[in-house]
Amino acid sequence: MTGELAVLLGGHVVATVTRARPGTLRLTYTGEGDGTPLSLSLPPETSPHVGAPVHVFLDALLPESGGVRAAIGRAHGADPSDLLDLLAAVGQDCAGAVQLCPPHQVDSTLERGGSLEPCSDGEIEARLDAMELDEDASWVMPGEHWSLGGTQGKVALRRHAGAWFIAHGAEPTTHILKPGIRRLRAQALIEHVSMRAAHLIGLDVAGTEYATFKSQDAIVVTRFDRFADDAGIVQRRHQEDMCQALGTDAKYEEYGGPSVADITRLLREVSPTPAAARTNVTRFLDGVIYNTVIGAPDAHGRNYAVLLDGEAVTVAPLYDVATGLAYDQPEERRLASMRIGGTFTFGQMDADAWRRLADEVQVDGDALLTRARQIADAAPAAAQTALDELTGDPDVDEVRHRLVERLESHAHRVTRDGTGS
Repeated sequence: MTGELAVLLGGHVVATVTRARPGTLRLTYTGEGDGTPLSLSLPPETSPHVGAPVHVFLDALLPESGGVRAAIGRAHGADPSDLLDLLAAVGQDCAGAVQLCPPHQVDSTLERGGSLEPCSDGEIEARLDAMELDEDASWVMPGEHWSLGGTQGKVALRRHAGAWFIAHGAEPTTHILKPGIRRLRAQALIEHVSMRAAHLIGLDVAGTEYATFKSQDAIVVTRFDRFADDAGIVQRRHQEDMCQALGTDAKYEEYGGPSVADITRLLREVSPTPAAARTNVTRFLDGVIYNTVIGAPDAHGRNYAVLLDGEAVTVAPLYDVATGLAYDQPEERRLASMRIGGTFTFGQMDADAWRRLADEVQVDGDALLTRARQIADAAPAAAQTALDELTGDPDVDEVRHRLVERLESHAHRVTRDGTGS
């Protein structure tokens, strides 16, 4: 059983994680580095930290799926129920810039010890195909939120000069490939269309492509927490999701997860200047509006993030954005992950709901409603354009048939006047 891990950020050992007592972890900052917090819920000035916020932060660095954790345990001889054991095995390439390793591996990790192994389309096909499948994909939504019972599988790879590589050791990955939620037809395609449409209307969103690897289709997402420096070397950018930032392990507001007001309040508290706070709140609310306008059922706290750099806190590009409108579901079961003006039910949202939300988050109600209507007006045409860009996939026409008209109706409905006009 792993007893201690070093936590690396920006080329420094910035903290250590040890066992305070059975089942409880302690994180202690070392004082090295530039002062960037590992998490907004774990500020360096109040180190050491013990208990729930430490567990929440570290747990979110690992895949949510119990099956994936079990596979990591089998591959590395680690206890799949033990965070330190799992992070000792795979902590060198986590989300953001943080890396974790046993103390004796610090030097090799700092020296970027690792390698890149070429990965063919056939090998990528096999990796995507090996993910757990449901027998029958459907156009029917199985519940209000599609990740309640687990999350979709994904493969992280490095792309260089148009070729794909498996990154070993401390080498960073640059892209995430997802075949989509298997029980939902064409879900990867729909996620790409949702994110591409967001880009087309000017929102800050992670770049995506829709690609085919032999017989397997996947959305390919460019990691916003990776970038190439002037020498072309891939570097990490530190980020955390809003559940980590708030120290909560619940994703959905209805089960104790973050609300829109919780996140806007935190952004105002941690932004270094009033101007930065206004920018962060505006960008976050743009994301909330877009996810509401497209009827996204999974826009929970894990799917919003911030970038951390010293004292700077910046709302990250949107990611994991996907409409649920292409799937058949009773209207009363189409729910948002965060309340808008007091309701989770999309069908109960209207102009008055946006004004109530504006009061809750202390922004101008008319301005918020105007912005919501701007995005609602632009989204259907942007989705149509995103679909038109795709050729050769038999699901494109079916998605167009199912999505565009529903999106036009939904976007109007969630921003309509309170009279229903």
